[in-house]
Amino acid sequence: VELVYGGVFAIAGFPQEHMLPILFIECPRLLFPFARQIIAEATRNGGFPPLMLDPIDFAQMFQQKLAEDEASKVKVG
Repeated sequence: VELVYGGVFAIAGFPQEHMLPILFIECPRLLFPFARQIIAEATRNGGFPPLMLDPIDFAQMFQQKLAEDEASKVKVG
């Protein structure tokens, strides 16, 4: 199953240093339940048991990506 799902967010009034966490943690956290429901309904409507995706910890994924980026900078530099 593949799903492409997006959202349009108006983000204002936050310092620049908060923008990446907002974009990579909060926005996906808001969209995920809807995408999860679409996948569950599509599989169920196709005659299969609903495919229930496990919750995703977007904050942990973001922190992991930051750590990987920092490690690659150390190796290069």
